[in-house]
Amino acid sequence: MLVSLVSLVSVALFTFATVLCLGFVYEQRSRRDDARRFPPLGQLIDVGGHRLHFLVRGTEAPTVVFEQGAGGPSLAWLGVFEAVSEFARVCLYDRAGYQWSESVPGPRSIEERTKDLHALLLKAEVPGPYVLVAHSYGGFLVRLFAKEYPASVAGLVLIDTPHETGYFEPDVLSFYSKMRWMLLAAGALSWAGLPRILTRWLSKPDPSLPAGRSEQINSGMVRREYFAAASDDIASLERAASWLVKPDAFPPLGDLPLAVVTHGKPFPGPFAVLEKSWRAGQEHLAALSTNSVFRVAEQANHMVQNDDPQAVIEAIRSVVARVRNARSAGVTPSGGSRTG
Repeated sequence: MLVSLVSLVSVALFTFATVLCLGFVYEQRSRRDDARRFPPLGQLIDVGGHRLHFLVRGTEAPTVVFEQGAGGPSLAWLGVFEAVSEFARVCLYDRAGYQWSESVPGPRSIEERTKDLHALLLKAEVPGPYVLVAHSYGGFLVRLFAKEYPASVAGLVLIDTPHETGYFEPDVLSFYSKMRWMLLAAGALSWAGLPRILTRWLSKPDPSLPAGRSEQINSGMVRREYFAAASDDIASLERAASWLVKPDAFPPLGDLPLAVVTHGKPFPGPFAVLEKSWRAGQEHLAALSTNSVFRVAEQANHMVQNDDPQAVIEAIRSVVARVRNARSAGVTPSGGSRTG
């Protein structure tokens, strides 16, 4: 009986080890295939020890720069990106660890992420000042950018970005902590290709995207680097809580052109914990500038750029127009002064 039990355990362990090895080989082969099928759309620029993927279109000032949310692939913005390029110079990039950008050992702070963007724009020799467009988590980064480099910011567009008064509620922090551990677990499983296998089995192409775009996006979201970067995005806010919760963490924006767009459909499922203070937070954000517009995209969920891309495009167009009008009149909008 004991011999039989030992034999069963041995067979089970051998089978498990074989599956892991096969999964590892599958993952490595798939990564090589993805690199061949999906080369970078833009260029890779060194920002000090690591390279970030950077794509630019259009020629007319001011320059519009997109900043992604936590776990949000830049490729999902390509439709809005191309539309905005018809009336302004527009830049799209991937933070460290996302898509084609090289990963950086963590943990990393939101300050380091902001410095990466500043260095990237300087190295790419893209003229400023910039209209910064941020989704979700990216709102913290562009607001910090506006604080640290006020002369480099011409306007802000905040797309369903959280306000710190709601983000740092205990139940919200608990929810994001669970999300972070789930991302870390997925990253561990990615060595054996499990997230990639599940994605290929279960995901369906987004009909609103060009053919092959969904597959290209998915290829960047099943890599261990992606899960590590997304998890550290969340952790970066937890680490910054000591100063982010202070009333003066971000200065007011004066009369800087600002647009705030938020979702109209409630957060679904477990994400509903975010809803209770979300709208008040959006109103707080809109009140940061005396030159702001606020819009609720009634038919959109959190991914407003997917559900109602026209609302995002028009918000960007509004800020770009106000920046141009101020320049034509010889007026420089006054943003918040640098502090800290």
